[in-house]
Amino acid sequence: MKRIWLVSVLLITIFITLALVSQPTRALPEYSTQTGEPCASCHISPSGGGPRTMRGLAWVAAGKPGAVPDVVESLELLGVKLEVNESDYVNPSGATPPLTPLEKADQPHPLHNWLKDYEGN
Repeated sequence: MKRIWLVSVLLITIFITLALVSQPTRALPEYSTQTGEPCASCHISPSGGGPRTMRGLAWVAAGKPGAVPDVVESLELLGVKLEVNESDYVNPSGATPPLTPLEKADQPHPLHNWLKDYEGN
C-alpha cells in the first residue's frame, strides 16, 4: 500500500513539474494571417516552425509587429550596417556589349540520352 502511494505521489509530482516547465509553441499559423506573409518568410522550413530566417529574427526582435520587415529593415534591426558603393555596379563606359545567340551543342549530352530512356522507379 505504501509503495502504491509513493509511486502515485511521484507520478503526480513529475506531471506537475512537466506542466509547469513546458512552454507552449509560439509559432502559430495566425502569425502568417496577421502579417500576410507565408511561413517561409520567418522560418527556414517552408511549413513553418524550427529555426528562423533573418526576417523572422528581426520580426521577433521588433516585438512581433503587424508586418514582417523586409531584408534591409531586418538587417538594420539586427544591427547590421550596409555600405554600398553604387559605382561598383555601374558600367563606366556606358556601352552595352552586343547580344549573341546561344549555340546549341552538336551532340546531346550522354545524360540526356539516359534520361530520355529512363522509365522511372
